[in-house]
Amino acid sequence: MSKEFNPEKFKITKKEDVYSGPHSEIDSVTLSSGDHSLDLLRKKFNGYSIEFMQGPKWHTLLKKHGYPVFPTWRYDTENKVEYVTDLRKGGTHRVIDFCGHEENYKKVYISNIKELEMEVEKLLHKSVEDGLIINEPNIFFDVEISTGIAKVLLGDLRELGSGSENMDYTPSKKEIFTNNQYVLKEHMNRLKNVMTKEKL
Repeated sequence: MSKEFNPEKFKITKKEDVYSGPHSEIDSVTLSSGDHSLDLLRKKFNGYSIEFMQGPKWHTLLKKHGYPVFPTWRYDTENKVEYVTDLRKGGTHRVIDFCGHEENYKKVYISNIKELEMEVEKLLHKSVEDGLIINEPNIFFDVEISTGIAKVLLGDLRELGSGSENMDYTPSKKEIFTNNQYVLKEHMNRLKNVMTKEKL
């Protein structure tokens, strides 16, 4: 579940720049409370984001309903900063989100494509049953580099569930199915275009 983050309780013991864009900056930080430490990605929003609190709310709801989401999601409302699990796990995993970064389109070894397709199909049907609209930025793949085992995750959650701009309009299950199937299929096609069946 997402929780409010109290920066006074933690000290940053390690920091590495990951991404700097027009709307946000991301770095990898190790937070220490004295008793234990956590490796997290810290995302700082540039300017005011009216959608900031949508991410934590969606994370709590989706985790409660058994969706594949980041294990940890913390948020600092005052400073508009999110802290999420660094799925790269010190370089043993690769995270692919197909949101325009060159790194996302490098070849990657995938050993479980059939199982992954079944997981994506389950995600499709569950989302339709729950009336959840999935959008382009929401889909992430977590790949364990040594084994090639890939998992699908719901990552960037702020645009999740936003469909028609008409707030009084509720899309039908057929419309949600068509939308979600297209988004998930496109992501799987992109993954297949960069995947190899042999270790690099």
